[in-house]
Amino acid sequence: MPAGPTATIWIWVMAAVVLDGGAALVAGLVPEGWLEAARDPLVGFAAGVLLATTFLDVLPETLRALPPQAALAIVLGTLAVMIVLEWTIGHRATSGAGARRLAAILLGADAFHNVADGAAIAAAFLASPRVGLITAGAVIVHEVPEEVADYVLLRQAGLSRGRALAAMTGVQLTAAVGAIATLVGSAASPLVSSFALAVAGGTFLHIAEVDLVPTFLAGRARGRRRARAVLALCAGIALVIVGTNTGGGGQR
Repeated sequence: MPAGPTATIWIWVMAAVVLDGGAALVAGLVPEGWLEAARDPLVGFAAGVLLATTFLDVLPETLRALPPQAALAIVLGTLAVMIVLEWTIGHRATSGAGARRLAAILLGADAFHNVADGAAIAAAFLASPRVGLITAGAVIVHEVPEEVADYVLLRQAGLSRGRALAAMTGVQLTAAVGAIATLVGSAASPLVSSFALAVAGGTFLHIAEVDLVPTFLAGRARGRRRARAVLALCAGIALVIVGTNTGGGGQR
């Protein structure tokens, strides 16, 4: 890995962060009926992209940069922390929280999540441009169904359409905090970006298997809707496989 970020890496990372922030606007730009019909396939596709990116790009790069036992320990630790955080947030959200408090909890959790996404994007570009592009794509793809769900919840909590979109866009841009911290830290030590990439692997696995997949396997999706979601998951995996093979199978 390079000792520090070049100007080109800074430009790529900041462009990806801005695009990630723009994903928050998707829910407000399309008819709500379309969102409802397309949500399950979007969730399935996002889960497939995240899983394939983790196992074919993020984890291999992490294992090249760190001792295998240390890398996998960081991934496992990240999974455990994410589960505890999700349980804590979910418990607070369902313990008599009012609509405004629920909205604040949701936005706070989203901000924390986006900081991790920004760090993942930066660490991936420091590994290689190909891994950076694939990881940034995975982050942006999984933001769409998640932000659609957040938008609906914020509207139900009483926020107007404009205020909900403004809040989501502002929170999305907190990804810049994670990205800048990783880029600056990597100038001092390459281990910073390696650590961030391992954390990204654990975060992606958590989002895919805990947040996304259960929504159509154990949630409201039935029959054809579930079948479309599973097919979309396979399509997401296939897309990353094609991109990985086209890019040389992870070789730099």
